Amino acid sequence: MEGDIDAIDSVLRITKIRVAYHLKCSEDQMDPVNRAYEHHPIKCPAYMTFRDAIDFSFSLETELE
Repeated sequence: MEGDIDAIDSVLRITKIRVAYHLKCSEDQMDPVNRAYEHHPIKCPAYMTFRDAIDFSFSLETELE
C-alpha cells in the first residue's frame, strides 16, 4: 500500500491510496482469489468510509505455485 498526501487549502490531506495485492496461489484457487479481489472494496469498511474523500486504486498480481 502506498499513497499521496497533498496540501489542500493549507491542510495536509491523504488524497490517494494505492493497494497492490501480490498473491501466490494454485491454479484451482484462481477463481476464488479473483472473486474475492473483485468484491473486496465494497466489503471493506475503510474503503466504504473514505471512498468519496480519497481516490483509491487496487491492483492484483498473482503467481502460480
